Amino acid sequence: MLVDGLEINNWNRSTVKEVKSGGIDVVHATCGVWEDLAGAVTKIGDWRHFARENSDLVRIVRNVQEMHKAKDEGVLGVILGFQNSSMLGDDPEMVDIFADLGIRIIQLTYNISNHLGSSCWEPEDGGLTRVGHRMISAFNSSGILVDISHVGNRTGLEAIDSSEKPIAVTHGNPSSFCDSPRNKPDHLIEALAGRGGIIGCTLYPLFMGGDTTTRLDWCRMVADTAEKIGVMHVAIGSDSVVGWAPDALGWMRSGRWDRPKQAEDVPTFPNWPEWFKGPEDFDSLSEGLSEVGFSSEEITSVMGSNWIRLFEDVFNE
Repeated sequence: MLVDGLEINNWNRSTVKEVKSGGIDVVHATCGVWEDLAGAVTKIGDWRHFARENSDLVRIVRNVQEMHKAKDEGVLGVILGFQNSSMLGDDPEMVDIFADLGIRIIQLTYNISNHLGSSCWEPEDGGLTRVGHRMISAFNSSGILVDISHVGNRTGLEAIDSSEKPIAVTHGNPSSFCDSPRNKPDHLIEALAGRGGIIGCTLYPLFMGGDTTTRLDWCRMVADTAEKIGVMHVAIGSDSVVGWAPDALGWMRSGRWDRPKQAEDVPTFPNWPEWFKGPEDFDSLSEGLSEVGFSSEEITSVMGSNWIRLFEDVFNE
């Protein structure tokens, strides 16, 4: 089973077909970033409608059994997740409610700090708040995977220690490979693996050194990470952005709090490397991993079974 740890696509039938063309069986799909409670529920409703109207191609999955069933029936299994916790407010009861609605992964913070902790882009990382500790306990109880992809390093380390269940960086790379605040230092990645967690190595150009980075270089990074923390703790989270208009990145990054003042200030998506233009190239990563010395069993682990094992451990259903 091939699993992509995160895609933030603008979903329609053609997007699903593109994802499936890369051999992907299960994908963690972002269905909330800057939304409040009402907006997040609306997004879930939109996804339910989309899945119902396109049931020949796609299905929302809540547990590993449903993932296997979707694969066997030839439809894409979608795990719904939020890349922020703003929709929870300050009420841990909302965690269980969203779990009942099908949410299985929640990122503590997105690109700005919130009431749970600090973002990786803040000049000062205040760490996990009291509410953050309480929310992580609620995540554990509700069978929701904690994602620390965008959080600050102090907040991330404290989340790893606070969680009774393993957690994940669904889409990120070692900062030793690409020096970006969005990537993670070795000591955090080692702590993550030490508690059973997983890093989903990302292919988003800005976090792997740009579109001139070769597949060989990226796969060597995956191999180096596996050597440091164990292959069972390494997977893939492409962070694909299929189907968006060029100016959608501004909202995606900053929501309402930092709107560009001039049209020329609106950011556009970076160029992707020729060897990975999007999820249609997902399966080709197996060849690259083989070139840097991964065995077929190890490739199976990195390409999907490590995620499946983590989902079995964390999801309650």
